[in-house]
Amino acid sequence: MKSLVWFRSDIRMDDNPALREACTNYSEVHAIYLYSPKQLNAHNESNVKIDFLIQNLTILTNNLNKFNIPLTVLESDGFDNDSLLIKDISIERQIDKVFWNNQIGEDEQARDRKTIEFLSKINIEHESFFDQVVYEPGTLKTGQGGPYSVFTPFKRKWIENFDMDFLDINFKYEVKKPSKISSNIESFNFQFIQNHTVDMNQWRPGEDEAAARLNDFLKNKIIDYSKNRNDPIIDGTSRISPYLALGIISSKRCILEALKLNNFEFNSGHTGITKWIDEIVWREFYKNIMFCFPKVSKGQPFQDYSKLIKWRYVESEFNAWKEGMTGFPIVDAAMRQLQNEGWMHNRLRMVVAMFFTKNMLHDWRLGEAYFMQNLIDGDFASNNGGWQWSSSTGTDAAPYFRIFNPITQSTNFDKEGLFIKKYIPELKDLDKSVIHNPPKEHRKYCKYPEPILDLKESRLRAIAAFKESKS
Repeated sequence: MKSLVWFRSDIRMDDNPALREACTNYSEVHAIYLYSPKQLNAHNESNVKIDFLIQNLTILTNNLNKFNIPLTVLESDGFDNDSLLIKDISIERQIDKVFWNNQIGEDEQARDRKTIEFLSKINIEHESFFDQVVYEPGTLKTGQGGPYSVFTPFKRKWIENFDMDFLDINFKYEVKKPSKISSNIESFNFQFIQNHTVDMNQWRPGEDEAAARLNDFLKNKIIDYSKNRNDPIIDGTSRISPYLALGIISSKRCILEALKLNNFEFNSGHTGITKWIDEIVWREFYKNIMFCFPKVSKGQPFQDYSKLIKWRYVESEFNAWKEGMTGFPIVDAAMRQLQNEGWMHNRLRMVVAMFFTKNMLHDWRLGEAYFMQNLIDGDFASNNGGWQWSSSTGTDAAPYFRIFNPITQSTNFDKEGLFIKKYIPELKDLDKSVIHNPPKEHRKYCKYPEPILDLKESRLRAIAAFKESKS
């Protein structure tokens, strides 16, 4: 009896329900990954994330080979082509059952429905799982029987219904029956040309690296996480988001290991631990939103009134923002961090997104796409949720009149200006008293640009635009 495991955003063996079930019930197990440059480009996946994906697929292949599970990579023309490829390889290899872990999004769900239809017609079984969340999307309901659109009550219900059996994820793999198929990762042409400048030594691939990062964070940083997480110069966060985005580590593994340090308590104990678990639940919340409100995965705002906002577009301002040359040091330092690392501190993601959508009054979808095109940890649901939160167009969003002042954010969270100095070397000699908003003469001497806008005027402009869309 043969089974086929279709890998997607779950590039791991640990806590992989599709792989676990295939290995539990079948003597011979094959694996497949469908690689589509066309689809990756259509979904704005970044060059650095694709680089990371390929490295992790190679490590996954080696790990699977130890258990006689060959991984075949096939090129796909996109989601419309995936179902046919799965059907054909299932027939060719006489597969009895196909297993996969679900992805959340309209395109992905349509693809899976088509795949199920194809497999049913040729009498091949299938089984799928939700591996990226604790609860199947849409199953947590409000008192009125609808989906949650606000995080706090969602989290409360999440905890009320939690059972430790959800975290029964440890599994010991056994060597499977050898097949005549060999993995093809070494000969496969990924057609990948590196055009990013990120030092990949910052992001070493593989499950072992993801586990090591988690363990280091839990051992050395999580207790102070609540205190340190907003200071961008302190390495106080876990930095495992790239591993979560590709499924190199699971959210359940993260929650389980954190709970072990907190007597399995969600609401008491160490605030650093409970706050970090909150961040994992936020990821699930945004996936739940995308599943229950499909419009947000189609480029639409959650708040319907915001479709009427008259967004500006000034190419010179957009380019200055992308290049880290807006004249607002904390914004520019954050954007340069994105260029250098393929990653940005979470507090600064909110600062630059709010600056883009409120002060610049540019359409959030432009910023959302740019982030996806440059982030190594680009996660469609979380990135969309974050941008819509910052722009006040989304669920549980900041009120439209709440507009971060980037200078205030800078003085509050980068008091000494060390983060600014790290990423804007032309300002490295300035004193902390002036670095957050350098005077004109300092800017001229440092060859640093004047601000592209007036904060007070731009704030009033944004409030007026939102009020108009509501009237």
